[in-house]
Amino acid sequence: MDEPRLRAYLDELDRWNVRINLTAVPREHAWDRHVAEVLPLLDAVAPPPAARVIDVGAGGGVPGVPMAILRPDLRVTLLDSDRRKAAFLTHVAGALQLANVEVLDARAEDAAHRQDLRERFDVAVSRALAPPPVMCELLLPFVRVGGVAATLVGDALQAVRDCDAPARLLGGATPRSAPGDVVLIDKVQPTPAQYPRRAGVPLRKPLG
Repeated sequence: MDEPRLRAYLDELDRWNVRINLTAVPREHAWDRHVAEVLPLLDAVAPPPAARVIDVGAGGGVPGVPMAILRPDLRVTLLDSDRRKAAFLTHVAGALQLANVEVLDARAEDAAHRQDLRERFDVAVSRALAPPPVMCELLLPFVRVGGVAATLVGDALQAVRDCDAPARLLGGATPRSAPGDVVLIDKVQPTPAQYPRRAGVPLRKPLG
């Protein structure tokens, strides 16, 4: 574990948080919330070597940045529609010399229809991105058949129930939970072309 680089990331997150709302977690609890919580996600997903990963709604960089530090072989894309947050992510990737990280400033609903991004990733991850049905619609279109969507939630058992039908509609298998309140959805068939719907619609009209 590259603890110095992880702590340097948490320091930058705390420093920038004075100017930009990146996290509500105080610095003294940052390791437990921003690093320790990512470990069960990484264990549950177990990405293959050199896997391509996208963190959708990356915000302050969790789980994508810790994953990129813990597994430097991964190719990690951090996607966020907030330009200030994307600027922080670009800064921290440069400051920590994370050559395996790319930052994209775009809405997930738009980015998932780009030919170079749609169903191009082995793994799509998020943390508390949106209600489970919305999370399914925003993550699964990025995942190739045979890959997996994985998210950190507050209650994995409830989230599994809530996103069961949407996941299967979007090309996923039956969702399953893993230790650490992780939800996993294996991609078993292509996502229908109309998903995700245009920006804002998934949140206003969640799939049921």
